[in-house]
Amino acid sequence: MIAKQTHHAAAGISRARHLVYKEPMPWMRLLTTTAVFSIVTGAVLIGVESRQSSGPPAVDTPAAPAYDSPLGLKVISRKQEVEIRWDHNSQAALNSTKALVKISEGEMTELIPLDQHDLQDGFVAYTPMTNDVRVRFEMIKTDGTSVSESARIIAIP
Repeated sequence: MIAKQTHHAAAGISRARHLVYKEPMPWMRLLTTTAVFSIVTGAVLIGVESRQSSGPPAVDTPAAPAYDSPLGLKVISRKQEVEIRWDHNSQAALNSTKALVKISEGEMTELIPLDQHDLQDGFVAYTPMTNDVRVRFEMIKTDGTSVSESARIIAIP
């Protein structure tokens, strides 16, 4: 009986050794495949991003002169609304106590007075009645001087 147990124990060790050597893990192949996959994926992503950000080819046109906007006025046409925005952190806005927004459409003119609180909002919305809107934005500083900017929006019907 002792001989049988020794024989089984020896057979068990032999079998364990046989399994280790017979089925080794292909770590090197797995690492190589993972590295190649990562490199190819990165190259594809870089190629896709460069196509999206490249845009149309550059055209030689003279550059527009830079304009330093004291008010940062931006007039944006949205569906059934014109957004009138300005830089509420500009020096002019911080030194002003009131402002006036003058909106003209054809023969009609609307005046929108703004106080210091309104100036800090930095935004006014307007519902236009025509496709041609003119905006004049004027800030009155504490010393009585004023700073103004104008814009025109022509929307396609």
